[in-house]
Amino acid sequence: MVGIVAALMLLAQPAGAGMASAPADPVIFATVGHSEWCPAGNVQLDLGTGDYTLTSRAARAVCSDPEPVRPVLRRKLEATRLSAIREAWDHARKDGLNICRRGESGGVISNAGTPIMVLTSGVRTIAAPQEYGCWSKAGSALYRAIDDSFETAHQH
Repeated sequence: MVGIVAALMLLAQPAGAGMASAPADPVIFATVGHSEWCPAGNVQLDLGTGDYTLTSRAARAVCSDPEPVRPVLRRKLEATRLSAIREAWDHARKDGLNICRRGESGGVISNAGTPIMVLTSGVRTIAAPQEYGCWSKAGSALYRAIDDSFETAHQH
């Protein structure tokens, strides 16, 4: 899994560059259910169809296992949640994901590490900044909309 994420990050265009011209319905890959104790889960969501593949966060009982086995779910996201994520994506597409590129700084720190969020289509790939303090408000809101939509999958 880490190899897939690394490959996506290598393909990523600079966050914020050309966001306004990015396609409206990308596929989003994001980590979900961050915890300072357990490995995060991840989701791949098609914003056009609502189809997703979700690997939930590791349960607390198996966090110390170096390779915990976690179920993979393939489903369709309910319309209300998909609409909220699409709306958040529209704001992030217009505002960009990276405030540091604009000379601003957020100074956000997380004990659980920096979430990963990559948006990709046939045209380009855009990644949220690796430095959590550089995430824009719109980027953070998009991530929260995604994480909240899959919250039940990381309630261990």
